[in-house]
Amino acid sequence: MGSYKIKALVGREKNNRIIIDDYFTIPTPKGAYIDGRIMDKVLLHYAIDEALKKNGIKVKDVYLTINSSEIIVREVIIPKVEAEEVEKLLSFQIEDYIPVDPENFVVQFKLIDTTYEDNIEKLSLLLIGIPKEIVENHFELLKDLALNPLVLDYQPNSMAKLLGLSNFINKDYPTKDFTFAVIDIGYENTKVSIVKNGIIYLSRVVEIGGKYIDQSIVNNYGYDDYELMQIKEGLDDLNKFYGENSEHTAIYSLIKGIFVTLNERIEMIFRYYLSRSSNNQISMILLYGGNANYAGLDNFFSNYFNIPTIIVESFDKVNFDGKIFEYINSIGALVRR
Repeated sequence: MGSYKIKALVGREKNNRIIIDDYFTIPTPKGAYIDGRIMDKVLLHYAIDEALKKNGIKVKDVYLTINSSEIIVREVIIPKVEAEEVEKLLSFQIEDYIPVDPENFVVQFKLIDTTYEDNIEKLSLLLIGIPKEIVENHFELLKDLALNPLVLDYQPNSMAKLLGLSNFINKDYPTKDFTFAVIDIGYENTKVSIVKNGIIYLSRVVEIGGKYIDQSIVNNYGYDDYELMQIKEGLDDLNKFYGENSEHTAIYSLIKGIFVTLNERIEMIFRYYLSRSSNNQISMILLYGGNANYAGLDNFFSNYFNIPTIIVESFDKVNFDGKIFEYINSIGALVRR
């Protein structure tokens, strides 16, 4: 579910592979879904119901992925206890980690690693807190569509699971024991996570996305939605020089300026992660999401951060014939780990 588009697919996990049988994308009705919140349930219901009928989708079981700036993600360290005791320990300390009323959140945790403080072994955990109202509203929507919601997942977890499942990205790049900065450039915002061997070590949201780019172009040049789409479809390599004093050049400069601002925010996240341990490093940046398709964006990031960067095009463990960088969150939901 996204504020700009809703992406759906029919797929399965078989023999340690993900096989996608069908997929489709529909535009999210304007104003019906904002930052993970269902604003117009009736309109969303109608749009999804029509899309399911049009595409002949008969499957009822649903895995749903969402994201919102209201989702709280924290890295915490607790005393080492048995796995079954972790949840009990967290229940006593949850108010230390969730700054607002924890009763209003559904909190899950993932083990990151074991660590040592003053020679005492401890557990490093990733806590994910999702507002209960968001969870309940999504489940109600699916139930009203006569669907069977089985799983609600946090979108950055999809990429982490795909990296844990796969051996290679884009045919040539191995995944095992490499630390990736995975950057999901969405419409409302950009999700930045640090992932190694399928484990999320850090996850943050930057409030800059495709919507900010679109609004900046419209505010400066007064284009309507159709003209904006035509302009974006005609864009060439971001790293190319187009000469002086043309509207084309000005639009490129505007877009590049926004990506520079985005990268400055991302750089702060990188610095925080790298400062936590002298062993921390970032091997490669992976770009994906609906706004990762600007020509030359991978080189733009690579030159800015001096870190190899690619736009994700394939995983060796995924059978999919579409633009995989747009469907990663949906595909990763099928990996149950």
